[in-house]
This record gives sequence, structure tokens and C-alpha cells, in this order.
Amino acid sequence: MAEERLPIKIVQARNEDYQRPESGFGQRKVFDEESLPALRERLSEDVAKVEAAFAPVFRNTPNMPAVARVRLKEDAIAKSHRPATLLATTPVIGVEHFGELLISVRPSGLRSLVDRIKHDETKTRRADISTIETILPYRERDALRDGLDVLKAEATREHVLKLRLFDHRNTALNAIVYKGLVERVMSLGLPPPEELPYGGDIRIFKVKGVTPEAVEPLARFVGTQSLSVFPRYHSIETASIAVRNLAPNDFPPPTEDVVYPVVGIIDSGTNPEDPFLHPWIVGREEYVPELNRSYDHGSFVAGLIAHSRRLNQGDTRFPETSAKIVDVVALPGKGGLREDDLLSILEEVLPKYPEVRVWNLSLGGDECCDDRSFSDLAMKLDELQDRYGVLFVLAAGNYTQVPLRGWPPDDLGEADRICSPADSLRGITVGSIAHLHRPTYRVKPDEPSPFSRRGPGPVFVPKPELVHHGGNCDDTGQHAQTGVMSIDAGGQLAENIGTSFAAPLVTTLLANVDHTLAPGASRNLVKGLVIHSAMLASEKLTGDEIRYRGFGKPGNDPVSVLTCTPWSATLVFEPDLVAGVDFVRHPFPIPPSLRTPSGKVRGGIVMTLVYDPPLNGSFGAEYCRTNVEASLGTYDLGTDGKRHHSREVPPEPKDMAKLYERQLIEHGFKWSPVKVYRRIIAKGIKGDQWRLNVSLTQRSGFAASAPQSAAILVTLFDPSKKAPIYNEVTSLMMQLGWATTNLEVQARLRT
Repeated sequence: MAEERLPIKIVQARNEDYQRPESGFGQRKVFDEESLPALRERLSEDVAKVEAAFAPVFRNTPNMPAVARVRLKEDAIAKSHRPATLLATTPVIGVEHFGELLISVRPSGLRSLVDRIKHDETKTRRADISTIETILPYRERDALRDGLDVLKAEATREHVLKLRLFDHRNTALNAIVYKGLVERVMSLGLPPPEELPYGGDIRIFKVKGVTPEAVEPLARFVGTQSLSVFPRYHSIETASIAVRNLAPNDFPPPTEDVVYPVVGIIDSGTNPEDPFLHPWIVGREEYVPELNRSYDHGSFVAGLIAHSRRLNQGDTRFPETSAKIVDVVALPGKGGLREDDLLSILEEVLPKYPEVRVWNLSLGGDECCDDRSFSDLAMKLDELQDRYGVLFVLAAGNYTQVPLRGWPPDDLGEADRICSPADSLRGITVGSIAHLHRPTYRVKPDEPSPFSRRGPGPVFVPKPELVHHGGNCDDTGQHAQTGVMSIDAGGQLAENIGTSFAAPLVTTLLANVDHTLAPGASRNLVKGLVIHSAMLASEKLTGDEIRYRGFGKPGNDPVSVLTCTPWSATLVFEPDLVAGVDFVRHPFPIPPSLRTPSGKVRGGIVMTLVYDPPLNGSFGAEYCRTNVEASLGTYDLGTDGKRHHSREVPPEPKDMAKLYERQLIEHGFKWSPVKVYRRIIAKGIKGDQWRLNVSLTQRSGFAASAPQSAAILVTLFDPSKKAPIYNEVTSLMMQLGWATTNLEVQARLRT
């Protein structure tokens, strides 16, 4: 008999749930008070050097702003130590590395800064000064991200470069900088720069006709933040192995009376003559000349979107879901697709298919992600996801240098790190795990595939978020009888391996979950439900493993993702958060079956938090502008007669601090927009009342213009799978007067 499934409960927020926490602000700290006089002198000299470095610019174009870098002391990186008032006349316009501020400078502002450094004796100003290590001009070498030789070679070959201007956060100053760029480009005999639609605060231009001699003058322009080549993106592909011809029963057409979700595939395209895939294609856009097309990769991805379980011999580890397809032929067979051309395709296709909520991008570049900042393409994908309300599913990428990695993983340094655009913060990145094994192959079932690239993402954001089955292989990449099965370009049943083929398994599941939910479900909730299902199915995460496995492998059908068992209860909260006001729920409904005779609490608790923070590409390592934290724990009376909150369900993984320096945790992983928490309590802990507390903090100098939405999913469960947890939690919520509704789903879902 099938296991009974029960609806997830949505808890409605109340006005009284929003409370201001008790807090106090101490005195600003002055770092190393004794050395402050010497520091004042040294920083004054630094500012004088900055002004001297830009003197020709200020003399020839008096209104043109320049940029300097303020490097903070390692112990002074925290938001509470930022020297904001000291830098009032040289405003902060961005961040690069951790603790390195970019400031907009002009002569009058620099003179005011020197005066404050030398003479201001107030406690706040002394504290501000004491946080700074050095102040340096932003120079040509800082802008040459790809290296002078690489850029000159690209100018010789393509005659096109990518130039990013500083955003001075001032319309008038930005106009002056843009005018200066046009004048610089024209003086080099080049056509006017073409601004590209990266969106948000990213000002990127395509400069055409570039010669090697023009590279250094472009990098030297005072408004240039970076000069680089346009990356190219290609299918994350290995060679498929044809197995046999497909039969009609292998790949039936869509059932006439079923309404399927529609997903978009940005890939190499499918063969328009394929009789099996053709009925599943509801839209097609072609951007690659026919002579330069190769349909193998796109067909393989499409087959998995439509019939992954059927193609893989009914293996129940594959999703029990199907979706129709918008087929975008974007990736050429050879040479890859340049980033600016990919942007143009996305800008044209997304508004054309508003019914598509989930898009599959099994493509990638060749450069591993950067610790300090997100790639331009990732930030563009984030902006597109916000603008069109869609979700991109991205392959983590394949590491192809032999010998391939085993498990436990060989130390490959940073060589097997994810590549752009898998660092998209809004998107879901998918890694690969094996499902089959042979004696000579590198990993066992459910272990990370030898080729699957690993996280973390930039600034230590957890990537990938999810994994699915993408195959296994030996140390040279041979994968006979351990790959994933799908369709090749010739319409044959074929076998292949790669994160490219793990991603569509998550894509089809996400699309079906979203399609099954009633209209209007938030993107946070859709992501949260799928990630939470992975957490419930996974073992405890460690800092070493999360880089490869993410939060685990999700459920294989909407029923398992969108419902509860009788021995568990999942509650969903979607509060609107503002800084300085917490969302609080207490007493939290701890079911009687999870209490010992002495009143201690035991059992299992898993919590998933998902939110979409405001983003700003100018702030590098501080791209995420808000941070949300959730805490579930006891709320009992202390000796002072007041109730005190004690977190009892810790963030996972607990050992993250072993991997990274403290400040990287503070300013990186802490700001991740997906957080998970778990505790299996075996012996029981004391706690009369329990409380859920959700809080929001903002980056220094940032004030949100609207409340921050978030989705928090909490599951209480009996590890022995016996106690009637669902009924008990539901009854307790009724006794507490909580307003709840069942997670609303379409009638097509039968529980």
C-alpha cells in the first residue's frame, strides 16, 4: 500500500509576529590607539599620493572623478567598523576584495579627507581612521583583469574587448565618465562604444575595432574599472554512445488530456526531423546557421526533460515527471558562443515565452569562478530572473583533466571549481552524482561523479545547491554502461555522462512542482520546497561534502516534494522582513510525541531558508545587500525573570569554519540566500517553550526600499517513522489559534 501523504501547512503571518528585538549599541572601537598619530601621518601621505596620481586628469578635465581603493585592517572588516563618516566627501561606490572599498575622488573631496585625518579628534573619527590600512589610487594594472598579453592577443584576433566603467552612483558624474570614454575611444580611431544590457548597476560596453596599441590607453582611462575579453560559452559535453534505435514505446508523445508545464532549453537545439521529440516541442528559435549546428547535446537534454525515467529503464531514482519544451538553438557546434551574443538571445527569447517559468542552461565557460566577485554573466542572469520572474537551472560544469577525481575527493586545488554562469546567485546550480558502478570506475552509486565541478561559488556561497544523476566513469572518462540514457541527434537511444544531463532532471522536477502549485506561488517557495525535499532525504552535511553535493538530491515527483508523511509535519512561513524588526513565532508547536516523560524534546528538525536579497554588482564581495537568519530554539525563563532565546537547531554544515578564514564566513557564507539547519536530538534537551525567530540585517550604507520576502520551511519528524507527528502539530496549531491553510495545489495532484 502506498504511504499516506498529507498537505504541507502554510502559516499566515500576524501583525503581532513582528517585534523589535532588545538591542544596544556600544561605543565605536578605536584599533591600536597608541599608533594612531603615526597612522594619521601615513594616511595623509597616501591621500596626497592619490591626488598626485590623478593630477593630470583633474587638471585637464576638472569635473572628472577618479577612484581610489581603501583597504581596511583585517580586524575592521565588519559592518559596524566601516569608516562611513570619515569618507563622506569621498563616497564609497563599491567593493572589490573583502575589506577593500572603492571611493569616488575629486580634489575638493580629497582635501577634506586629509583635513579630517589630520585634525578631527572626535571619538567617531578616531575610530574611523583606526580601521584603515592604506589608501591607494585605482590604476591601469587594476583594470587589466585578463593580463596585457591576453588582451593584445584578443585585439589581434577578434578586435573586440569588453570594458566596464565605474558607477559613481551619481547621474551627473556618470555622464561625465561616459563622455570621457567616448572621447578616448574616438581619439584612438575606434567606433563609438556600444553599451550592453547587463542591467542594474553594471555599465559594460563593447569596444570594436581594437588594435593591440589601443589596449593600454583604454585600460589607462580613469573611468575604466576593468578591460577584458568576452568569455565564450559552449555545451558542457562529452561524446554520447549510441545503444540502439528507439521504439515508439520508449518515447511516447504527450498524453492529450494532460496539461504539461513548458520549460525552455538554451542549448545546441534538437533535430527538427526527430519524430520522437517533435511532439514535445511547442516553440523553436534558431540563432545558429544550419551548417554550424550539432544537435546531439540539445537532443540529449530534451529527452531527459520529457522522459528521463522511461529512457532509463524505469529507474525510480529518476524523476517521474515530463514537460514540453521551447527549443532555443543557441550554441554552435564549434567555437562556442560569445557572451554578448548570448545576452542578445536571452533578451529576445525570455519575453517571447512568458509561460516558461524554468529555463535549462547546460552550458559553461572555461574560467573557474572568482572568490571575490560574481561573473558578469551570472549577474546578468540574476537580473533577468528578477525581471521576468523565471528560474534558471545551470549545470555545475565538467572537469575533464585526467586522471579524473575519485571519492573521497582528490585535492585538485581550484582546478575543479565551478565556472560561470554556474555562479548565478538567483539560479539553481546542479552537480552530478553516480547511479551505477563498475569495478574499475572511480566512484560508487550516490557519490559525486568524477567529472562534476564543485563549489563553493564566489564569496563562499554554497554551490551547487542540488545534485542529480549524471553518470559515472573511470579515470579517463570512459563510461560504458554507467551513463545516463537519452536521445542523440540521430534519434537513437544513447548513453552519456555530464552535469549537463543532471541539470535537466532538476529542471523537469522544478517545472512540475511550480506547475502543480496554485498560480502565484513565490519563487522563494518553489526553490525552498525542492531544496527542502533534498535536505529531508540527505544525511548530515559536512563542510567537505557540501562543495560537491550541495544540499542533496531532491524528491523525484511533485507529490514527494509538496506533501508530508504522517510521522512528519512541514510548516511554511513567508514573512516580509525589514531591518530592526524580527519575525517571531512562539510558543512553537512541539508535538507531545517528541517529548520525553520528563518534558525534554527529542526527534528530528530540519529547516530551510530561501530569500532573494537585493543585489548590486558594483559591490563585488558584498553583492548580496541583505542577510536573513533563522533561529529555532528554546524560549524559557531565566533567573532574571525574562524569557531568553537559545538556538537549538544549528546551521549546517557545522564545520564550515574549518574550511575558511573567519572573515570569509562573516562576509561570505553568512550572506548566502539559501541556508539550511538540522538537528537530530537523541537524548532530549530541556525546553518548556520553543520559538522561531527570523531577522534581517543590511550591508553598511545600504537601506532597502521595500520589505524583504523570505520562505522558511520547518519540518518536525519522528526518526523512527512511527509517531503521529502531523496530527499532533496540526492540533497544537489549532489550540494556539494559528491561522493556517493547506499548501494550495492544482487539482491534478492526487495525494
